[in-house]
Amino acid sequence: MSRPPLSSAVKEWKVGAGEEFRFEVGFRSRIEIRLTQGQAEYFGAELGPEATYSFSGENGAVYSWSGCTLRVAGDCESAYVGGETPMSSYINVHMALQQMRVAARSEEDNKCGPRVLLVGPEDSGKTSLARILLNYAVRQSETPMYVDLDPRDASVTVPGTLSATPITHTIDIEAGFMGGEPASPLVWQFGHESPAENQALFNQLVDCMAESINRRLDVDAKANAAGLIADTRVGASDAAIEHAVKAFGITTLVVVGNERMYSLFSSRFEASGVSVVKLARSGGTVSRDAMFRQLSSARAIRCYFNGTESEPTMSYPTVAQFDDITVLRVGEDAVAPSSSLPLGETRKLSETTVFEVTCDEALTHSVLAVTDATPPADTDSERAGIVGAQALGFVNVTRVDMDKRRLMLVAPVRGQLPRRVLLYGSIKWMETL
Repeated sequence: MSRPPLSSAVKEWKVGAGEEFRFEVGFRSRIEIRLTQGQAEYFGAELGPEATYSFSGENGAVYSWSGCTLRVAGDCESAYVGGETPMSSYINVHMALQQMRVAARSEEDNKCGPRVLLVGPEDSGKTSLARILLNYAVRQSETPMYVDLDPRDASVTVPGTLSATPITHTIDIEAGFMGGEPASPLVWQFGHESPAENQALFNQLVDCMAESINRRLDVDAKANAAGLIADTRVGASDAAIEHAVKAFGITTLVVVGNERMYSLFSSRFEASGVSVVKLARSGGTVSRDAMFRQLSSARAIRCYFNGTESEPTMSYPTVAQFDDITVLRVGEDAVAPSSSLPLGETRKLSETTVFEVTCDEALTHSVLAVTDATPPADTDSERAGIVGAQALGFVNVTRVDMDKRRLMLVAPVRGQLPRRVLLYGSIKWMETL
């Protein structure tokens, strides 16, 4: 994966104590940041002295508790030092969570640590806050679970998924959650960017995630005491948030930058034991337009198949015969061609009904999940078992050969598909230069 060009512009930035250097850089540009003096961190991860960090297609902030000097090479769309930050309140939240972890470990039985759910409006900085809290926990030798409930901006793997990942090291400064090797992430194929596209399926997957996470934490006292931090999809309904709170056993609900949500959930959870915390939105958050999000999604898929800019990998072509695989989809779809139905009408299946997808040209450029499921018998009960199957990995359909009845695929590993059942969704991707 080639990096965007770096311009010859170089500037030194002085960042005072309690300030942060905020920058915006486009996808066709690149900047390099080097810490030349003092100490600084990027969303809770410490910058190494004299280490160079490269950014492209990024809105970021380098914060310093004691002051620092940065050398920035390349052109930014926007760059300035901001003095008003919510970092003091963020560190207070971390310290409170850490006290809960210590208290959980002091118990004789395998007691749960803090379980945190982050909610807030569009571009409120929830994911940045999640990174900060996770990194601060790791820096104190904790191994919290990161639960990503945002299928549009999926952090750990491709868009259209939900995931749970033990965080054992600070999150990569350049590549984020995609950098390095995640410690055995649990991944589920949702197949859409918004929970509203299939709320019933989304809620069912949340329940499956909670069950799997609880099973894993039940046998790992250290991780159980470290707790979990869950990031939600912007626009999730109040009912969906309440469902997640109940499913994951959330102990702390953090509302970022929304007075209405804070007031609402404070009232609803008053008698439940869930602590509701209000945090201000950072002045450094930037509104991302549709094009930025589209490019971010494409980059996430590209990183999955081809690695990051600093750690490129190879993807491999493979072939799957129609007769050797079963492609399934969970959710609504027309069950009969429009020609056989009254004009303007379509017949819909239940949101969690599983049906087989015909292998044809419509699969071209689809991102399919390779699941751990076995091909179901043609019964409702057998097919219902597919819902909640974990994804082992993903393949991209580059071409459908109808004459030879086969799919031409790209996979991140060499060899034939390890399982036969593939899950189809609405996520598409076509490699471009």
